[in-house]
Amino acid sequence: MVPSDHWRELQRERLAEAVRTLSAVPGVHGLIVGGSLGRGEAWPMSDIDLLPIYTVASEEVAAQVERRQAELVGWWTASGRPQALDLGWLAFTVEEAKAATSAGPDFAVERLRADKRWFHGMDKAYGGSPADPDDELTRGFLDWIGANRFDPTVVEARLAWWRESAAGARDRAYEARAAERLDEATYFLREAARALRHVVLEGWGERLGSMGREWTRFERMAETHGGSPLAERIAVLAGAHADECARREALAPRWLRERIDLCWSARLAVGEQVSRQANARDQIAAFAVHVARHRPDLAGPWTGSPDPALDEHLADLDEVYAEVTGEPARPPRPAGRG
Repeated sequence: MVPSDHWRELQRERLAEAVRTLSAVPGVHGLIVGGSLGRGEAWPMSDIDLLPIYTVASEEVAAQVERRQAELVGWWTASGRPQALDLGWLAFTVEEAKAATSAGPDFAVERLRADKRWFHGMDKAYGGSPADPDDELTRGFLDWIGANRFDPTVVEARLAWWRESAAGARDRAYEARAAERLDEATYFLREAARALRHVVLEGWGERLGSMGREWTRFERMAETHGGSPLAERIAVLAGAHADECARREALAPRWLRERIDLCWSARLAVGEQVSRQANARDQIAAFAVHVARHRPDLAGPWTGSPDPALDEHLADLDEVYAEVTGEPARPPRPAGRG
């Protein structure tokens, strides 16, 4: 399978259609184009990532935007050229954008500590662009995000958030293991490993982009920062090591094997130097997470769950946690206790 030779033109047309349609909804002030499209790093498999800025917070307006989103995706699918449109809970208001642009990094720290919408929204919008080049408010808000995303105080707040996320997921992994809920224990082991990966990335002053390319990118960043051995250990714990995923590829459902082939062609089309095995790992690891979170009915041996080396990997998780955070992992809580 290969991507269309006209993928860039198709993405531009679809983005323009989405912006035109969603901007027409009363109550939408503007749109941030995030993700790889907004950062100028598009590839044939890029989603269209949009973050609305609403005139005021309104469930009715958000619901109307969601309906328009569904109509667009349905129309694109029926056209024979499907296109993902990521648009949801990561949104801001005019009042919030104005408050941010008149403040400094302390405002960002306060907001991201109190609201996951800001924690994830700032990161997703980072490097993005206003859908309307003449939208001064949205452009100013993006400039503020760009200036503050890697401010030391913001990074430290994000590090604290990811450390706590890793600790919480680790606790739940041990609790599930004690209760013999092995799939659940595997899930939280991997969530803890993924959170520790973010601790490492924040410490390097890096961030990840496309979920379908993230483990290869993490490995490359690790090479740059002299952290390859640590990155490999984290990948093993997260069920994302290339060798292990290669063994699972033959067990993957046909739709995922088709995606693996298409993504490899898409990455080569933009000049990325990536092996077929590394690309397959990226897709298997990404969709194992998606399935565990959203479609557990699609789970199977291809996800590698339950982890056959669960106890060994839980023990290594404690060692990696101590190495990454500088603190020993707290003792597992007794089963049944909150």
